[in-house]
Amino acid sequence: MKPANLNFNFSQGSMNQANNQVISSGHAALDVMLPHGGWPVGGISEIFCPEDSQFALPLLWPALARLSQAKRWLAMIAPPNAPSSAQLATVGVDLSHLLMIHPHATSNGLWAVEHALRSGTCAAVLSWVNHADHHAMQDLRGAALAGNSCGLIFRPEWAMEQPSTASLRLHLSTTDRGLCVEHIPQNRKQSHSVIFIDIQTIKKTA
Repeated sequence: MKPANLNFNFSQGSMNQANNQVISSGHAALDVMLPHGGWPVGGISEIFCPEDSQFALPLLWPALARLSQAKRWLAMIAPPNAPSSAQLATVGVDLSHLLMIHPHATSNGLWAVEHALRSGTCAAVLSWVNHADHHAMQDLRGAALAGNSCGLIFRPEWAMEQPSTASLRLHLSTTDRGLCVEHIPQNRKQSHSVIFIDIQTIKKTA
């Protein structure tokens, strides 16, 4: 795993772009629920969950494992509880293409997210963002489009009330029935839907 700071030169990675506009989540039920059948590439997915988001990460492992094989960076920016190298390797993530970035200030954090998305050399950017206004979210979506990157942003539950230009918005929580995944529609053409994914299924997939 390569540690990185805000001076890291993202241009060291490959500029190859993905051919598809979505990448399968690796979970059949989730792909059916998602508006375009997978995680948007060239867009932002907002993932709202409680403060400890570790329980949600296995939902992303199959897609991230495939993306890490594309010779582009996977960037994790300001993770509150970063997964271990052993855990990431176990789920198939190529550690040689993984960056852990730990900015020190909110402004630098958003700058790092936008820079990574826009660089064109990051297949996916995972970030944990507490405060981002409408203008900031617009900038991040534009950066993801410019860099053809899959932006996955974890946000606190209270931020669901804020307007957003994200391509996809999901609310995650744990229940007795498993991981609850709620799709928050962005417009009238989209429907509100909820699915439950068995925790053991997620572990087996990972």
